[in-house]
Amino acid sequence: MWDGMTLVPGRDCGDCTVCCVWPTINKPEIQKVSGSKCKHCTSGGCGIYEARFPVCRGFYCAWRTVDIFDESWRPDKSGVLAYVETEGISDGFDLSTGIGLMLVGHPEKIVRQRWLQDFVVTGVMNSVPLFLSLPGPRGHQAATTSLNTEEMLYAIQRGRVKEALEAAVKLLRGWTFEKAVITYSGNDVST
Repeated sequence: MWDGMTLVPGRDCGDCTVCCVWPTINKPEIQKVSGSKCKHCTSGGCGIYEARFPVCRGFYCAWRTVDIFDESWRPDKSGVLAYVETEGISDGFDLSTGIGLMLVGHPEKIVRQRWLQDFVVTGVMNSVPLFLSLPGPRGHQAATTSLNTEEMLYAIQRGRVKEALEAAVKLLRGWTFEKAVITYSGNDVST
C-alpha cells in the first residue's frame, strides 16, 4: 500500500497490468478476487487510470518505488511482482519493512535467473526481510515463505542458492491455498 514513498523518476506503469490481476482487493469501494483481471484493465493498461479507485491509486509495486530495481524488474517483463512488505516481519530484524517477491511468471524459470539469485543473496546477507510467494488459484490467497532462513544462509555459503530457491518454489506449490474471503459486496470488478 502506498505510504508516502517517492516514486522512482522516469518509471510509469505503461501497459503493465500485473497488479490488476494477481492481488485480492477487498475494500468498500472495490472488490476483486486474485487471479482475475479487473474489468477496467485493457491491453494498454488501466482504462480508468485517471479516475481509478483509491486502493488502486494508493498502490505501487516496488519497481515503481524502490530504485534498486532496474528496468528489467518491471513486473510484466520479469514475471516478478516485487512489493514493499510491512507484515510478517519478525522482531529479529532491524528493518520494519521488507520486500515480497511474487512469482507471477514461470516460477522455476525465474528462480534459475542469476539476477534473482543475486538479489536474494544480497538481501539475505544484508538482513533485509525477503519473502517469496506464488499466487494461488483464482480466488485464493497467495502462498508466502520467508527467504531469511538458516537453510538459505547455508545455501548461500555453499553456492547453492538456485537449489534453495527451487526448494522454496516446491514448498509453495505444495501449499494448501486458503480461499480469499471477500466481505464487502457491491462493486466486484473481477472478470
